[in-house]
Amino acid sequence: MSHERQSLDLVFACDLIERRTSRDACVLSIGSDPSEWAEGFDEIMRLFRDSTPEGEMGVQAGVDDVKACREGSVGRVAARGWFEIDGSRVPVRLTGVVDQEDGEWKAVQNHASIGVPNDHMLDPMFQATG
Repeated sequence: MSHERQSLDLVFACDLIERRTSRDACVLSIGSDPSEWAEGFDEIMRLFRDSTPEGEMGVQAGVDDVKACREGSVGRVAARGWFEIDGSRVPVRLTGVVDQEDGEWKAVQNHASIGVPNDHMLDPMFQATG
């Protein structure tokens, strides 16, 4: 197993996400909003397109710290970064699993979260409805 550490700054690019997302039936992306649970390539691409600076939500994103490891044809990634809308920025945590498909790394699962302090996790805004 190899471990790599990188630092990079990027803005979401749908074409890159499209090229680097697996077409496997089990592919899954979980966003920071409770409604953002996308299964399948088409649904994931809809979620990312809506989130980009040009999309409905107008989100910009960056990655400050990446940790990754590989074992055979499977890789795991964890990163710290940020989401920004209209000049306001919030820290975000990202995780993912990638598989090597035809010599390229493709995302099969990813998750973004915004940390909530433990003493606020039961605040009314986080309560399940319905």
